[in-house]
Amino acid sequence: MSSSASDLMSRWPRQQQLLLPINLHLLANPGDSLLLQQTLDRLLRWLCPSLRIFHVSERASPFRAQTRICTVAGYPSLAITFFLHEAYGEERILKVLDFFQRAPWQYHHTESCGSRTRGIHITSSSSPSNALLRPYLLPSRDFYSLGAGMPVWGVRPVHCGGEILRITLYSSCDNYEDAVRFYETVMQRQAEEQKAGFCWFTLHTEPGLCLQLALKQLSPGVGVEACGSAVLQFGVEEMGQLVPLLPNPCTPISTTRWQTEDLDGNKVLFQ
Repeated sequence: MSSSASDLMSRWPRQQQLLLPINLHLLANPGDSLLLQQTLDRLLRWLCPSLRIFHVSERASPFRAQTRICTVAGYPSLAITFFLHEAYGEERILKVLDFFQRAPWQYHHTESCGSRTRGIHITSSSSPSNALLRPYLLPSRDFYSLGAGMPVWGVRPVHCGGEILRITLYSSCDNYEDAVRFYETVMQRQAEEQKAGFCWFTLHTEPGLCLQLALKQLSPGVGVEACGSAVLQFGVEEMGQLVPLLPNPCTPISTTRWQTEDLDGNKVLFQ
C-alpha cells in the first residue's frame, strides 16, 4: 500500500496537495486503476470539477474479498455522498443514480434510518435483485461500490443551502466518542454536531459547494468493516506534536509521510 500511494503522490500537481487538507487513496486490483480513475474523474468533472481528492493506484496483488460484504454484523467504514440541490432539477440527481448503476459501479446495499432509535440500520443485502432504480425522494438509501474493500457511494437531495461532497466515516457504537476525539486531534479543531451520533468537519468551501468529513455512529451491535482498499490522507503541520496524542502506533513510511490506524481499523496517512 505504501509504495503504491507514494508513486501516485509523486504524480499529483503540487497545488492540489497544498489546497486540500484531505485526500483519499483508492487501491485498485492490478489492471483496474485507469478505468476506476477515469470513472471518478468523469463523475467529479460533472458535479464538482474543482475538487480532485480521489486518487487511484494499483496494489501489487488482488484484494481478497471477504465472504460477507455487508450484513447486519458489519458495515463498510467509509461512504462518499453527493448532496445535490433540488433547485437545479431532479434530473441531475437521477442522472447520478443512473451513473451509479452502470459498470464498473455495483449495487452494494440499502440502508434506512430509524426514526426512534439512533444510528444506521441495514435493511437489505447486496443482492443483484435489489439493484433497481428507486425514486430518490423515497426514504430508502441505496449505496454503490467500485469493488471489494472500496468505499460505498450515494447521492441525496438537499432543499436549502449549498451542495455538499461528504466523506463519512462510520464508527462502532462503543468507539464513536473516541473516534470524534481522534479526528478532532488530527484536524486541530472541534467537530460541528447536528445531533447525537453524528458530527462533521468542514474542510473546504467555495460558492455553492463545501467538502466535509463526517463521523456517524452505528447502531448498537452493528460492527464496522474497515475498507481495505481505501486510505484517508491528511495534511498536518507538525508530526512531532501529533504522534504522542494518537491511540495507535504511528510510523514513518517516507521522509514526509506517516501511517497509523484509527480506532475502527481504518488506515490513515499524514503528509
